[in-house]
Amino acid sequence: MIDRLAFLTLLGATTVATGGLDVWEPSGTQIRVLVDADLRGREPADVGDGTFAFDGRRWRGAPSTVPVADGRLGLVTAIDVDAYLQGVVPLELSPGWPVAALQAQAIVARTYALAHRTLSRPWDVLANDADQRWGGVEAEVPAATAAVQATRGQVLGYAGGPASVFYSACCGGHTADGASVWGRQPIPYLRGVPDPACAPAPDFRWARSLPLDRILAAFGDRTGGTLTGADLSDADPTGRPRTLTLHGERSAQLEVDEFRRALGSALLPSSWLRSVSVEGTQAAPRLVIEGSGRGHGVGLCQWGARFRASAGASAAAILACYFPGTTVSGV
Repeated sequence: MIDRLAFLTLLGATTVATGGLDVWEPSGTQIRVLVDADLRGREPADVGDGTFAFDGRRWRGAPSTVPVADGRLGLVTAIDVDAYLQGVVPLELSPGWPVAALQAQAIVARTYALAHRTLSRPWDVLANDADQRWGGVEAEVPAATAAVQATRGQVLGYAGGPASVFYSACCGGHTADGASVWGRQPIPYLRGVPDPACAPAPDFRWARSLPLDRILAAFGDRTGGTLTGADLSDADPTGRPRTLTLHGERSAQLEVDEFRRALGSALLPSSWLRSVSVEGTQAAPRLVIEGSGRGHGVGLCQWGARFRASAGASAAAILACYFPGTTVSGV
């Protein structure tokens, strides 16, 4: 999941649900999912079994067209949250992982969806990584559907309302502080916690070696066209450095997130950089980067959930680790 506010701004939305004050309250647990933000004349086709066909896939719910922005029409489907989750959980987590991990993912995904019901626009969540990936009927897998059904009605709550939940693939050994990552007000259960459970994950530690030319193409105008070294500083409460200084003819100070955006998340799995150095002993000097984790690191660590579940932890116990102070309750 990326920062949802940034994505909605691109769509032209002006407000988002906050604090449970701007909430759409339909009957039951129905939500509205924006399947496509620009129809361009395309239309859904009713399949006749409670699903419809659109863009080469089958989707559940009742479709309708809604205004999005700049005169565009989008396709929204109104759907029970659990029918929606059947196509979310197997895309957000491997359906072959332990049952308790799938159940924890189902509870978090349900909480996220229901907490984002809103009156400020004609949809609640998007069907992609800006909120949660939803793949429709073809994405559904029996193990994930069973996890959704086993946790039916269960959400994470805090202080009498739905918790603000996030998740990412691997936290790298310590979940991130939500306030530090997104510059928002601190939330007690999103302050970041140690997580040794994800140590066996593929991206727990990673390293990249990049030609200096690639770095200079992005930042050479700020370092005078040379690069001789780099330093990390300004660590947040979880140990993640927020500032990277590139040294050359001039020194350029930039945010680690800016550096990652410039190089791309496919190259740098997370913003948790542990060391950055110039390796000049080779014929072509390179910038060597070592880091931890995959994704923003806030909230549920999915690989950590997997290994906790493998060790016998229940879904509720897993969630208590990553969202301390919250409780699992029914809706």
